[in-house]
Amino acid sequence: MTFLEDFYQEKKVYFSSLTTDELISKFNREVGNTGWTGSRGVYLAALNEEISKRKIKGTDLIIQGGRMSILRKVKFVNNQLFTL
Repeated sequence: MTFLEDFYQEKKVYFSSLTTDELISKFNREVGNTGWTGSRGVYLAALNEEISKRKIKGTDLIIQGGRMSILRKVKFVNNQLFTL
């Protein structure tokens, strides 16, 4: 496996161990960050996958057509996302 494949697998396991509140906190940390590397792309892909798996109401605020937008922060209340 390559470094990025290993990193992706590591992040998938890590994100699956987080509570939904913690996961959304990780998402919100990425909002406004314009830096880009291969590692960040893999990190965001794993984050996107885990958020999508959770079947959270309002996920379409940040994920549409399988692509995640990190333009706006969200809050998680009663198993639903709302924009801040």
